[in-house]
Amino acid sequence: MKHPALLALSFVCLLPLQATNANGAGAIKHSLQDVFKAKDKDSDGYLSLEEFTDGAKDSAKAASEFTKRDTNGDGKLSLAEFMANDGKDEAQLEAEKQARAAQKAKAQADERARADVRIRLEQRSKAEQKAKAEQKAKAEQKAKADAKAKADKWNKKS
Repeated sequence: MKHPALLALSFVCLLPLQATNANGAGAIKHSLQDVFKAKDKDSDGYLSLEEFTDGAKDSAKAASEFTKRDTNGDGKLSLAEFMANDGKDEAQLEAEKQARAAQKAKAQADERARADVRIRLEQRSKAEQKAKAEQKAKAEQKAKADAKAKADKWNKKS
């Protein structure tokens, strides 16, 4: 069977979509894209849960299938998400979902690490600026003290 997911969708989730051929007999549309377009009532390019489960024979199974296919968790199915699971079993889908979750967690950890580095660099820069300012203030105080000592010495000679 070339499209096992299409068969499952048509029996479990979707009402069979009929097309009339030249002989007048109905034939189930075979393209997942056609099924997607037909279910996308508002033509926004996504299927909501309501659109996906509309006409389902078993709404609980349809909702479960929707959740499995909604890989990014945004509450709607893109055409890619709708078609991505074609022929994959639940173990494959779960493994892919876990891999995406691991990638997301790693990206978040990397971002936190970069933020920590930025904070440390800012703190170091502030500390260096403070040290330079203190060093400059000490140099100015010494210069003033030296100038005063020189002036006092000059005044004693005169």
